[in-house]
Amino acid sequence: MTGVSPIAALGVSRRGAIIGAAAMGAALATVPKLARAQSASDIEALNFILNLEYLLAQFASAAVATVVPVDRLTGNDVAGTPVIPGRAVTFTDTALQSAIIEFAADSRNHLVPIRVIIGALSVRQPLIDISAGPNAPFSVAMQRAGVVAAGATFDPYASEENFLYAMFLLKNISVAAYRGLAPTISNRVVLQNFTGILGTESIHASVIRSYLYARGATTPRLRENAEKIAAFQRSLNGGQAFLGVAPTTRGYPGSSSTGVVANLTPTQANGEVAGRSAAQTLNQLYLTSSSVTSGGFFPEGVNGTIRASARASA
Repeated sequence: MTGVSPIAALGVSRRGAIIGAAAMGAALATVPKLARAQSASDIEALNFILNLEYLLAQFASAAVATVVPVDRLTGNDVAGTPVIPGRAVTFTDTALQSAIIEFAADSRNHLVPIRVIIGALSVRQPLIDISAGPNAPFSVAMQRAGVVAAGATFDPYASEENFLYAMFLLKNISVAAYRGLAPTISNRVVLQNFTGILGTESIHASVIRSYLYARGATTPRLRENAEKIAAFQRSLNGGQAFLGVAPTTRGYPGSSSTGVVANLTPTQANGEVAGRSAAQTLNQLYLTSSSVTSGGFFPEGVNGTIRASARASA
């Protein structure tokens, strides 16, 4: 489907897309006033997650040749910083392509309610690097994970396989971030919206995991590389929030029984997704186990009051 726009691929006319955008604008008025009256800590958490959503939206949109609307990237009427860009993936699996078009739309749409809830205090998009090159963040991550050799270029746009690895890494981060930050949200209406997006991110993560697991049945390196990526993420203050997709024997709390599971869902033995704090999430985004304020996917750091990663712990 090379050369076909994402809108055309979904059978949506340009007029339909414009009408859809207008409908989204009208929908902003429906955000409850209660959701706009959150505490300073809620604003800090939401602005932090907004940085992550900028990254997710830009990466998925680039892969399907779609642009994130510039009015969703501003802060205090200041334009967002342009990304160090990626490019479109040439998909051969049309079902996967359709899924990523949907993921990209979800991520772009996530920006809207988060920004409306924060209001004028929304941070603008910081500098984000989603490029391909030997020193680009995706290459650094995959080199350190052992997916490619030291100094080698990992191009997440070069193939569906590479794209799945890159999306696996990012969706691991997003699920852990939303789960970890949820307890810090004090406003119940905001929390309802927040956990709604957590649900979406978990579904996205499971779809990517399912592709790696299924394709890994005949091409073992997909499962093997997913395990390497998860292990690398655990080394970055990730704990057990980051799991691979190889079949494993799992026990269950309160029971002596065990079972072999496929790891299609990013869950622990208790059936819940695991979370990481904002600082621990920044370890993942900055690709470091140290306490720093920039690096990795955010060369100049994220915007907002939460900017420093944590020192590595268990």
